Amino acid sequence: MKHFYTVLIAVLLLSSSMHSQQSCPGNWLTVDGNRLLDSNGTEVILAGVNWFGFETQISIPHGLYARDIEGMLEQTKDLGFNCLRIPWHNGMLRDGATFQAPNYWVKDPFSYDGTPEVGPFSNLGLQGMTKPIEIMDYLVQWCQDNDMKVILDCHSRNADGYLQEKLWYTDNVSEQQWIDDWVFITERYKNFDAVIGMDINNEPNGKIDNPNGARWGNDDPATDWRLAAEKCGNAILKANPNVLIMVEGIEAYNKPDGTPTSYWWGGNLQGARDFPVRLDIPSKLMYSPHEYGPTVFDQVWFSAPDFPDNMPAIWEEQFNFLNTEGTSPLLIGELGIKGQGGKDEIWFQKFIDFIKEKKLHFTFWALNPNSGDTGGILANDWSTVVQWKMDYLQPILSNPIPNCSGSVLSVTDFDSLNNDIVISPNPTSDILQFNSENNSITSIRIFDINGRKIDYIDTSSSLTNSYAYNASKLASGLYMTQITTATKKTITKKFSKK
Repeated sequence: MKHFYTVLIAVLLLSSSMHSQQSCPGNWLTVDGNRLLDSNGTEVILAGVNWFGFETQISIPHGLYARDIEGMLEQTKDLGFNCLRIPWHNGMLRDGATFQAPNYWVKDPFSYDGTPEVGPFSNLGLQGMTKPIEIMDYLVQWCQDNDMKVILDCHSRNADGYLQEKLWYTDNVSEQQWIDDWVFITERYKNFDAVIGMDINNEPNGKIDNPNGARWGNDDPATDWRLAAEKCGNAILKANPNVLIMVEGIEAYNKPDGTPTSYWWGGNLQGARDFPVRLDIPSKLMYSPHEYGPTVFDQVWFSAPDFPDNMPAIWEEQFNFLNTEGTSPLLIGELGIKGQGGKDEIWFQKFIDFIKEKKLHFTFWALNPNSGDTGGILANDWSTVVQWKMDYLQPILSNPIPNCSGSVLSVTDFDSLNNDIVISPNPTSDILQFNSENNSITSIRIFDINGRKIDYIDTSSSLTNSYAYNASKLASGLYMTQITTATKKTITKKFSKK
């Protein structure tokens, strides 16, 4: 038996070393025709959900007054989503920007395990933070550590301004400031391969007769969304050439023959056929339309006598031609539905089938229950799942897309000779006890034999030198654990589960 474990350790160390060398440049995503590929050249599908709030007056994800941030994130991942689209507004980056404090006294149904016994109980990792961007940092780090991809969406220039702002700049936020803010965000997260996409502006819009609305291909720098997307996208790629630039459509487009077209805000990509976006790195361009049903607005096509059979041709004309012709994969950045029954559910079923058939990517709107015209995946208590929505989404969910740094244990981390931490019993069938001789334990990570992180426990709030880990949920086999103490020292141990 001793020889068996020795061989397993050698295999683990070799596997971890190879995985670290091959993957740790980052599992970034790249466009190949209408496919999206990971760093190994394997096709992947983004199947995510929007969690909004940073773009609103409170400048923090909604729901943290009722839930713990890690509990929300764990539940989202458990539901099967592999990415988050996070809307934000430019004002949250300004000096003096503040946020509404989260609730520190919630015993979250997903993250509270009975400790600490005396509050505060929730959002402990957010305590002491003073800026909205620090909250975003925390969210990004969690996603990095837990193999969740992130799309950052510049939703508005000002808090709650998305309904009034037709363009990518306003009276108080210039085009250059918008670009500079994107470069700042890109630089901040360029070492996090969780952050794979920058949705550079949400729903540029304006009716065909509005001279101040967003246009496509008119060569007017004041209104040509295509020119702005190129300018901003290339600035982002200069800061990080690995990220995807996601470009939404507009509302109204005049075809070269003068024919006017109109669709949902952000959903009309017909201009990309005639005037495609030109990036310095073409393989980083991904178009991203939005699509909604009649509850959001009862568009004329929902009353057509052949509804819903008329919808696939409309989707093909407005945006899916880019997918069909092999120009770009498509991320449906927003789609949502509020209630069951009627034309809304008929539309939704038709579009879900279309997404599945065409292998489209999506981020559902929204996780939040407080979206007025769509509701959310969660009910009004912020924890109960609206199951009928998940039943529709289940067939179009996809596999997790692993991150690299922070998720893979390297051979250089292995230190089996350090005795500052004792874990017992080893092997274990149930509880694995961690005991530190000199320092309190702040976090514990568990890795499988391939070096892939499978569990993370934040113990920083307990200020204890011991922790009892429930290993009964693990399959039998060999594992590694990485323990971090209050002195920032990290120690790695091996253990086996019987």
